Amino acid sequence: MTHQPTLVGLEEVFNRPSTTLHQDLLQFPEIDTETRRYHGKQFGRAGELLVESVFLSLGLQSVGVAEHSPFDCVVFLEQGVLRVQVKTVTRPRGGCFNFNVSRGYHRSPAGVRRYSDNDFDLLALVCLSENVVKFTTDRRRSQSIGVEEIAALRRRPGASFEAALADLGVDQMPPAPVGLMPFCY
Repeated sequence: MTHQPTLVGLEEVFNRPSTTLHQDLLQFPEIDTETRRYHGKQFGRAGELLVESVFLSLGLQSVGVAEHSPFDCVVFLEQGVLRVQVKTVTRPRGGCFNFNVSRGYHRSPAGVRRYSDNDFDLLALVCLSENVVKFTTDRRRSQSIGVEEIAALRRRPGASFEAALADLGVDQMPPAPVGLMPFCY
């Protein structure tokens, strides 16, 4: 068997992922600010997966996209494909989950900037400590979800999605098919 050497600097990509428990995360959501910052990417990914889970529970297929795209996943509807941007926060402050809807990172060359009007179709706001998602077409840079909204979002996860679809001009979800779905290769 031949051996393909890895490119210098990419050795870590091919190492087995660490199976060590992050003791600092076992008490989530009761963790300190530094731990939240350190694991920020993981929390963001957890939010994306929660959104995809909600889509699956609504009978919709979705798929994540490359990290540097202006949206995090696409969801497939009968009417077409929706591009979804996910924003995740880990805990409420002052009775609200507060979201900063901006693109980029403070330390990146491009910095932090507004999304363009055509960057995504739908925004998914994730309250990770509560495992709830609110879908919206609102593009304001600063948004919040009051803790009093959490029970309703949990009780009916698809309600905000239906409202967002209506805002986009998609009146309703297509009716569920009767019988087996065809399977194609």
